[in-house]
Amino acid sequence: MGKVLKKGWFVIVVVFLTFTLLGFFIPWTFAKGSGRVIKFKYTTKLDIDVYDFERDENINKVKELKYSMYTGNSVSTYQYVNIKKIEAKEMNGYYQITVNTDAFDDSKITNKESTAKGFMRNLTLVVVEKYVNLDDYPDKTETKKAKDGSTYEVTIKGVSTLFDVDFYEANSLDESGNLLIAETKYKRSDMIALGTSIGASVGLILGFTLVLVLGHKFSDKLEREEEIFDNETVFKTPFHKKYWVLSAKELKSVRKMVIMALLLALTLVSKLLVLPSGFGTLGFRFGLIFLSVAAMIGGPIPALLIGALSDILGFFLFESGSGAFNPIFTLSAMLSCFIYGLCFYRTNISFTKCLIARIFVNFICNFLIEGFGQIMVYNYKFSWLYLTSLPKQVAYLIPQSIIIFIVLITVAPIAADTNFIDEKIKKGISLF
Repeated sequence: MGKVLKKGWFVIVVVFLTFTLLGFFIPWTFAKGSGRVIKFKYTTKLDIDVYDFERDENINKVKELKYSMYTGNSVSTYQYVNIKKIEAKEMNGYYQITVNTDAFDDSKITNKESTAKGFMRNLTLVVVEKYVNLDDYPDKTETKKAKDGSTYEVTIKGVSTLFDVDFYEANSLDESGNLLIAETKYKRSDMIALGTSIGASVGLILGFTLVLVLGHKFSDKLEREEEIFDNETVFKTPFHKKYWVLSAKELKSVRKMVIMALLLALTLVSKLLVLPSGFGTLGFRFGLIFLSVAAMIGGPIPALLIGALSDILGFFLFESGSGAFNPIFTLSAMLSCFIYGLCFYRTNISFTKCLIARIFVNFICNFLIEGFGQIMVYNYKFSWLYLTSLPKQVAYLIPQSIIIFIVLITVAPIAADTNFIDEKIKKGISLF
């Protein structure tokens, strides 16, 4: 048992940290905190889909406003509003929207209350534009006087007359003219603390259980580890000249290039299947299965080529209509496959190495490189990185590592029997 625990400490630490972070992120992302409430109705009876108030496309339209749809005055802080949680309800003759108070806590928002009121009122008009004929509500121009005595013209949306101001002021504002606050039964901070504690406990128990239960299954491999590595065909680390020479020679092997081309084709086909992840537009893709096998067969040098082709061909075949080609994503794909090659080529297959590979891929390639690429291409705010991308990388770390490990230990014996990989690798499969 002592030898198993000594070998498995890395797995225990990673599982513990992963579940601790998950315990933090889940309530941090989804738990309701105290919220600002707006109660309103339209002056005309309209049949509106209440979920339109919660849709990202409408929230983003408000963020892009340069001028208020009510007053015509310029607005400069809506872009910094971060709606982490919004709830809309259709009540008896009116609507109610609740947004977390910290949605308006960005340091660049100088007047939080004014921004909150303006943002939420403009949201009601952005939504209603979908349900009315705008020609029936022509915009109007008003002349206003500036502080220096000069005059200027502002354009006010005619559709703003649909908003019942009297009902709003009577039901949405407190005595100080601020939006009403809805308090939750449990404080969000308490939920985060509870979630983190539960996550840490589960991670610790699961980590030790995983190592102790599965570690014994592979414990006999620990005794003959030295028999597996000879630094001629199978290596402990990639820090050998011959390792890189052998990987480069794989490019000349017609047999291996054919099988890697087939794996590349399967990777491209898998791009058509994206499972929803619950993290915005980030979905679960199956390309990692085929790319990891290709990296195990060819090593880091062919893997660079496979990674580049998978991204470039995948974009022009399936994603060219989604925007301009971005080489940052290609760089990320190449680096991901290169990492797979370093971890799986001419070495024993272990869960620890799968875990190490996914740590680098998830947090260096996906979170940092692709994350900033997403910000550049889609104009996401920086907060998108840690509100959406980071929780996803944490949540998927263990499942993706397990999937790769299962695939590799299933494929490795077949690949060894058909001389695609060294026979010793089949004998060297271990948990650590």
